[in-house]
Amino acid sequence: MRSPSIRALIAAGAALTCVTASAQTTPTRPALTRPGVLAAPATVDPGARPPSPDGIDWRGAVGGLRQSGNTGPGLGRGLDPAAVDKTKLPILLPADADLMGGARLYSFGDYYSITANLSGARVSLTGAAETTPLPAGSKLNLPAVGPEQLVVQRTVDGQLASFVRYGVLYTVELRCDAPSDARCRTEGFVRGLVAKSTVVVMGKAARQAAGLGA
Repeated sequence: MRSPSIRALIAAGAALTCVTASAQTTPTRPALTRPGVLAAPATVDPGARPPSPDGIDWRGAVGGLRQSGNTGPGLGRGLDPAAVDKTKLPILLPADADLMGGARLYSFGDYYSITANLSGARVSLTGAAETTPLPAGSKLNLPAVGPEQLVVQRTVDGQLASFVRYGVLYTVELRCDAPSDARCRTEGFVRGLVAKSTVVVMGKAARQAAGLGA
């Protein structure tokens, strides 16, 4: 697999910004194309399959599942079980029970979006196996940071962070009602959500792809 270009990451973040909505609106599945992505190092479970043709590092994902202690519903127990089972990706959640308590999951198989409400703000969490490269010469090129190629950018009403883990492009988007809200004026809050995103949930489709059975 090839390492993803920063253009692919930024393009995916921009596309997801356009389609991600508040918890009251059902997101629509964006039109995306597949880049080559390289997963960040993770604990390897010898019982899981090696990286698959779809580019997902299932060994790393199963290692994350074990590390998070989330072999059952766990933190994702409030999510729609049918949507979880439909998702062909490892679902990544922040270890924040208060935030995830009222969260909603919308799954399109190889893409998902989770929406959750905060006081005066909303959080959108997405995972995608495919992204759209930006055209050559685009002005949206930003430097990626660290092994997970983290990119944080300011949006019209908040902050958007994109990173690669297990061969999947994940985003964490924060949107605030008030322009003066300090959570959206700086990167600190959204970076904190990224740091908390350590819980892996895998439904039937993902477990089958990982070689764990249903």
